[in-house]
Amino acid sequence: MKRKNNKLKNNIRVLLPVLLLVFTQTLFCQEKDRHIVNKAIELSFYSPDESVKLTQHLLKKAETPSQFVQAYLIEADAYRAKGEYSKCANNVFNANQYREKVNDSLKAEILFRQIFLARTLRLYNQFDNYAAGLISLSENQDQASLSSLITIKLDIEKAFILFGKNEYAKGLDVLNTLEENHFPEIKAYSYLDKFYLVKAIAYKGLDEYEKSNDYYVKALNDYLKNHSKTNRLTEIALVKGQAELQFHNKDYAKSIANLTIALQKAEKLENIYALEDINNLLALNYLALNDKENHNLYNKAFLSYNRKVYDLEIASVNECYSLIGEQQAINYTSRENTLKLYMYSALGLLFLILLFGSLLYFSNRAQKKRLKEIIGYLEVTNKLLVESTDKVKKMAPKKLSIPTETEQNILASLKKFEGTTKFTNKDMSLATLAAQLDVNTKYLSEIINKHYNDNYNTYINKLRINYIIEKLKNEPEYLNYKISYLAEESGFSSHSSFATVFKSITGIAPTVFIDLLGKEIHNKKA
Repeated sequence: MKRKNNKLKNNIRVLLPVLLLVFTQTLFCQEKDRHIVNKAIELSFYSPDESVKLTQHLLKKAETPSQFVQAYLIEADAYRAKGEYSKCANNVFNANQYREKVNDSLKAEILFRQIFLARTLRLYNQFDNYAAGLISLSENQDQASLSSLITIKLDIEKAFILFGKNEYAKGLDVLNTLEENHFPEIKAYSYLDKFYLVKAIAYKGLDEYEKSNDYYVKALNDYLKNHSKTNRLTEIALVKGQAELQFHNKDYAKSIANLTIALQKAEKLENIYALEDINNLLALNYLALNDKENHNLYNKAFLSYNRKVYDLEIASVNECYSLIGEQQAINYTSRENTLKLYMYSALGLLFLILLFGSLLYFSNRAQKKRLKEIIGYLEVTNKLLVESTDKVKKMAPKKLSIPTETEQNILASLKKFEGTTKFTNKDMSLATLAAQLDVNTKYLSEIINKHYNDNYNTYINKLRINYIIEKLKNEPEYLNYKISYLAEESGFSSHSSFATVFKSITGIAPTVFIDLLGKEIHNKKA
């Protein structure tokens, strides 16, 4: 008996150090992995390539759904920082495979990445679907903190969507309501810099430049005070936003200085979208300074990145629709398997099974049909969709009695005006034109209505569209310019208003027109 006890004691003495060593190593590995996760998060928007290397290590070691989701989302953020939205989408949809196996916080993070992709690539139907998922998650949430965080982030995304549709006033209303109801939470979650940045963009869109500048300053101060200064995307947005305001105020030196800083940060991220935008703004600044050498340098870079951005957007949209299709196919297969299980376990309820099976069959068939339509439409249009707006109803003007000689003089003046490019001036209003022609505004409006069968706005817009069409036909380099540049060149205040007017006059979107015209020119040369 004593021998057995002694043997047991000896075994314990031998095993105890081994067990302690294993336990210590396990704790060390867990602590090391937590450090890697934190480092990967920190680098995702600062040095995305390094972050991806760390997430690849985490994915190799991942065992639980939460670990996989966390690694995929960090990698998605890294590719977002680089502007590689196809790879970002792949990681988000990989994470989405585990959505039902993780906590609500990670579910929300997956949906927010999907919302970002839908908003950035203008997949508005998908945005609404993901937003509905977040609202449902928030409403069924026991944690008040997570519910309020979802509300804050979702409202900011909704504001961005409205900005994309040129509805800045509505976007600002969303932000003001959010500030009124959740300002303490916005501050507590360290979202104040993002909130101020979005408000700055809203006021800039409304041409309230002083307020916009105030919010850019607030956003920058909060970012520098409360963050680790490792988010180059945020830094680029803040500096570039101020540079745009300085350009508007004709302070070109400061604008160029800020854009140079933003360009350096964008180059470190290798973000094609940011590089395209910044080079375009630099080219415009140097154009305003009549510095042809630098204008040509940055404009050439802008055109090069513009082509790359176009290709990236098409690839990203195709990738997203492909992933959405795969997800629907998985859901379809899952539902079919569920149906089989019901059929095997409930043979005695034949009528109910047949009814259920029929409903499920037709539902899935409709979903598959809808998916094919979406993908088919995407292939035809290549995502060159333009938001349509309601046409302004023409009000029948009161007839004026204009002397024949006056009428002829006004018509002659209009013909001379049409031979110039003055109509490309953004500030060319009815009153401005009347003053230049030295005529009465009512007479001028009446003459345009009578002889052109259009109101003043339509008359000017037709001149602008015809002008840019002639440029596209006769100067091939214009086919490579960005739509926003063509809008600026022809006198429109924004990309969206140009696209809407162009389509209303020609019947097709400007991007489609440019594509068709390019092919026609190529065929003629061949």
